[in-house]
Formats: sequence, C-alpha cells, structure tokens
Amino acid sequence: MGSTSSKTPGHSSTSPNMTSFSLTHHLLSLYPEVYKKATQAPFLLVAAEGRLPKKTLGRWLANDRLYLHSYIRAAGKMIAELDLPIAASEAEAPETQLVDWLIEALAGVTREDKLFLDVARRYGLDIDLEVHHPVSDEVPSNDAMVINEAAKLPGLVMIEKMFGEVGKPAEVSVEGMKTPTILPWLEAAVLFFGTEKCYLDAWSWAKDWQLVHDKEDQARQDDDGGALRKEFIPNWSSDEFAGFVDKLGTIIDSAVAKMLERPGGEQLKDSLLKRVEGQWKSLLTAEAAFWPEVE
Repeated sequence: MGSTSSKTPGHSSTSPNMTSFSLTHHLLSLYPEVYKKATQAPFLLVAAEGRLPKKTLGRWLANDRLYLHSYIRAAGKMIAELDLPIAASEAEAPETQLVDWLIEALAGVTREDKLFLDVARRYGLDIDLEVHHPVSDEVPSNDAMVINEAAKLPGLVMIEKMFGEVGKPAEVSVEGMKTPTILPWLEAAVLFFGTEKCYLDAWSWAKDWQLVHDKEDQARQDDDGGALRKEFIPNWSSDEFAGFVDKLGTIIDSAVAKMLERPGGEQLKDSLLKRVEGQWKSLLTAEAAFWPEVE
C-alpha cells in the first residue's frame, strides 16, 4: 500500500542533529496500538506464511493500484503548490528537496504500477475490480468506466480522501485576517511519509515472519505461486526502499527543527503538532483498514 519501489541506496538519519526535536520520531511514538494494527495485520502474517489465496492477493493488489493512482495525483498537486526559493543561497531549501523526492517517488510509483501488471500476468492474478458505466440522465456513458465503490477496501476510500485534500491552500485566521501557515506543505509531507513508513514497516515485519516460517516449513508451496515471496516482499522491505522513506523523514525533521530554533519556538511547536497529530492518527486508522480480513 504505502508507496513503492522508488529506491535510493543507503540510509540517512531521521534527524541530522539527534538533540533536535524530531517530528517524525514524535509521530511514530504516538498511538502504538493503532500503529501495530497498521503494520502487523493478520493479512501480513498469512502472506508471509504463503497461505494467501490468489483471489485475496489479487483483490488487495487491485486496491493498491488504485492507491498508487491516487498517490500520483496527490504528488502532482503537491509539486504544483510548492513555492521554490528564488535566491541561489537557498538552493537546498526543503521545498527544493521535496520536489526532488516527489519526482523520485513518481518515477517509483509508475514502475510499481508496471510491476503489478507484470507479476499479475506471470502468476495468474486477477487485479481488476468491478466497474460500471457512469449513468447520466439514465443513459449509460460508453466513454468511461468507474470502479464500484463497494469493491474498494475501506482503507483505500479513507486514503483517497486524504490524498484528495493535498494541494488545498493552508491558511490560519489571525484577528479575522487569513495568513499563510508556516511550512504550508507540512501536512502533505507527513501524509506521504506516514503511508510510506507504514508500508515499509508492514512488509519488513512480514519478511521477518517469512524467514521464521521458512525454517519451520521448507516444503510448503505458496498458495499465490510465490508472487509475494519472490517478487513483492523483497521489493517492499529492501534497504533501498528504507533509505527512500528515511530521506523524506530527514527533510521534514530538518525543516521543522530549523523553524523551532526561531524565537517563540515552543509556541510554534505546539501549533505544528496540532496540525499533524490528528492527521497522523487518521492515516494510521486508514492504513489498518487497508488490509483485507483473512481467516
């Protein structure tokens, strides 16, 4: 679910100065039970043990493809709304780093979409959801098809809504006048970081279970033909993917830490936390609801 195989080798520290406040560390410390549901679902355990039927995997992959498409639209809107620095001395501003990261992410997402199609073809997975013609004035249109909403996992519906909010102007009201917020891109960046981080941790957890299971039952054949074991789990738990996720965490933490060094930093910190803590919990709830129920 969280995004994809947009890979950058190596790891970077989540915060360049470990004595500085780390927003991502703070968020990851919140709501541990919800985070556990988002990253240690029974679906992942069954997947790790090779017991996931092709039908179940195909339905989840179909939903994950729609997530990718929503991700692409949200990334495009975020890029469009970022104000890039004009001064040459600010060439490494967080906005510039975010654009670089988003471009890398978009390249990875499009590769991921092609990977889904290729693996589905080779392993015989059905990754098409039910569709219908939109109806206007009781006459079906032949120009477009839309996904039946009932075919979508609840988590996908939630995340599509959250991605749909990306790009809307962030403003606060001060004495009746609206002024731009500090770090107006923060909510969107946290959203991208959260969905990527949950995806990484979820499939890394599944990989650990897979290694344990392999030692205990080496003869069992995977119900999905090996699609998860051979193609997806190595991709979604790799060091390269971890480095890619960590890069965004570093951008967020560095920008926030720099802001908090200003006079009135404590008040600003409280304001920033109010902006993202509720969103973080909503995202974790959506991530937990993205995993299909399994027996």
